[in-house]
Amino acid sequence: MTQIHDIKHAQTERNEWGSSWQFLLTCIGYAVGLGNIWRFPALAYEHGAFLIPYLICSLLIGFPLLYLEMSIGQFCKAGPAVAYGWIRPAFQGIGWSMAMLSLLIGIYYNVIVAWTLIYLWTIITGNSNQFSSCTNQFNTIYCSSSLEDLRCANELKASGAFYFNRTCNFGNDTIAKTLKDKTFSILSAVSPAEEFFEYVLEKTPTLSEFGGLSLKMVISLGLAWLFTTLVLVKGVEVMGKIAWFTGTTPYIIIIILFIRGITLDGAKVGLDYYLLKPNLSVIWLAETWRAAATQVCYSLAIGMGGLISLASFNDFHQNCFKDAFLITLADASTSVLGGTAVFSTLGFMSNQLNISIDAVVQSGTGLAFIAYPEAMSRMPGWPWLWQFLFFLMILILGIASHFGLAEVMCTALYDQFPFLRKHKSLLVIFVCLSCYICGLVMCTRAGIFYFNLFDDYTASFSMMLLVLLELVLVAHIYGLSNYVIDLQIMMGPAKNWLTRIYGPTGICIQIIWRFIAPLLIIVVFIFALISQIKTNKRTYGKDKRLYIFPEWAIVFGWILSMISLIFIPSLIIINLIKFRRKGKDWKELFQLQTKWPSYKRNLNIKQNKSVKENIQGGEMITQM
Repeated sequence: MTQIHDIKHAQTERNEWGSSWQFLLTCIGYAVGLGNIWRFPALAYEHGAFLIPYLICSLLIGFPLLYLEMSIGQFCKAGPAVAYGWIRPAFQGIGWSMAMLSLLIGIYYNVIVAWTLIYLWTIITGNSNQFSSCTNQFNTIYCSSSLEDLRCANELKASGAFYFNRTCNFGNDTIAKTLKDKTFSILSAVSPAEEFFEYVLEKTPTLSEFGGLSLKMVISLGLAWLFTTLVLVKGVEVMGKIAWFTGTTPYIIIIILFIRGITLDGAKVGLDYYLLKPNLSVIWLAETWRAAATQVCYSLAIGMGGLISLASFNDFHQNCFKDAFLITLADASTSVLGGTAVFSTLGFMSNQLNISIDAVVQSGTGLAFIAYPEAMSRMPGWPWLWQFLFFLMILILGIASHFGLAEVMCTALYDQFPFLRKHKSLLVIFVCLSCYICGLVMCTRAGIFYFNLFDDYTASFSMMLLVLLELVLVAHIYGLSNYVIDLQIMMGPAKNWLTRIYGPTGICIQIIWRFIAPLLIIVVFIFALISQIKTNKRTYGKDKRLYIFPEWAIVFGWILSMISLIFIPSLIIINLIKFRRKGKDWKELFQLQTKWPSYKRNLNIKQNKSVKENIQGGEMITQM
């Protein structure tokens, strides 16, 4: 058995978390993000019995890969940019691709935080009625709201009264009614919540009409990046302390919104679509499983390098197997609870408007910033309170996830260029400022279109490819038997028959890493790539307001998909040149490096194997 003193870490100047709880809560805050609240419910609605494939994929893909990434970071005490290079230099590009992928996601992710800050400011200053009113200065003639119609009916004391063009009209006013119908035949009616969102964006009709910068967005995005910068400058010590708040508060709010949601009239309408009456036939569709596997990886931030970076600050003997299980459990619970809260509220809204729930269910920004605020504005009691709690939850989830996204590139640069540790503050400021400048394109009046391109293309099939390469490298090239020994050095050998089967180095996890997970990821990667290729048209909006992206925007999207993968061939070439200059053979690109903590053990095994082969060869010659 390898002794502890055989393990040598190249990273000697590395801080550690204040406690294992700080690490766990930080990881939960990083992994559990906005995708659980605004992407999961829409997928659950679209794919019927989505929860079943999602939970199975969490068990067979999410948890095993989460554990793999955390254990890599913890074992070698390094981020992804150098960890994979220590295993095999030819594969170092995987880590840098992960760092770049995280950076690209972080650029547009913080834009959501910026939007949320504007919404919270609107609520705090007592203007939350702007979400439900058509009487604001920014409202157009197309603004339509049943709440305004009800107000007009009360003011005029006439049933059938309606609101149009900032005026209350009697139901028998044929001239106003004809003008309203003619106006809405040109462009469809818009809810107050949607017009407020467009007011926040100061949106232009098309991507080509770039427009200027929105001052409120520039300031809001600047505040979001400033907060991220201050936390990252202080390091994991401060990040861990903040995690006590960011890792717990969202769950308190989700539970409050969950209880409020299921007690609303019409909540069952939404829950029927979500949980109670699932369409089990869709379980047999490949697209359902592709969507479930992709959502699991995206939700748990697998393939983005953040978990490797965060785990690299762990104590060497931390039980990251248990941590990975708890994070996966927290992620799945958030999706279920958050989805229940969202769908019960949307069911209430469909009941209020007397329309099908199909008309109110949206995904992404449409759900978080249009449908849900409008639904909460109709709640009895204190609608502003529910709006405040919802956007506070979005804010906390957003900033907690963003810490990890931005940290990956900083850790990558520290590890690759150790002299930068002396200039940590300047490096963090440089990285965050660069991302802020890149994100300004989403603060323009055409920003929402660029945001959607980033969201649709950045973490698509490239994430799946990185996960697949990661699995192949560890389980098949480095060797699963070697890595299992590494894990036993960290967490000890199996103590009983249960842990020999289900434990950190048990038979189950080995089978999943070696066979099940790679096969599933290959299938998902192929389907994701086909889906990306087939989707040759990107749109924004709906009905008569549907906007089709120009072809150059699709090309730009593909560049976003591929840009992070450039590091894979680039690092092969760079390392080959470095090895040649040092007089090393190119074959060393595919050999374990001395900085890998268990290099000495692997070298001894290799030497013993060579000696054994020589002895056997000598015996054969003697016998001849």
